[in-house]
Amino acid sequence: PFSPITANVDAEVISPDKTPDLPNFAETFARQSSWEWNFGQAPAFSHLLDERFTWGGVELHFDVEKGVITRAQAFTDSLNPAPLEALAERLQGCLYRADKLQETCEALLVDFPEQEKELRELSAWIAEAVR
Repeated sequence: PFSPITANVDAEVISPDKTPDLPNFAETFARQSSWEWNFGQAPAFSHLLDERFTWGGVELHFDVEKGVITRAQAFTDSLNPAPLEALAERLQGCLYRADKLQETCEALLVDFPEQEKELRELSAWIAEAVR
């Protein structure tokens, strides 16, 4: 009989190179690894991102429902807050995915070319923070 105190069971290592021999494992793994599974069907949540750059501190607050940002707020002590204010407006309705957030941030370069260095730093940080 099984006894949780005396039973010794070897751990089974699962990796992309060594998957278990279970029915439908590959399909289930692919589905549960997808963005749709992890964020598209997720309950509503909030996410706070906070970072200090050489040009100022940034706080981004996101409210996310079904994988879409429904509200975004940006706070900064930067001497030029306009790009962040514009970013907060543009992020509403954006998919909560690193690539989409990065695209939205980089699109600001058209309106704020003098802030290119700062916007590229911000874009890379946002993408890394939500990966």
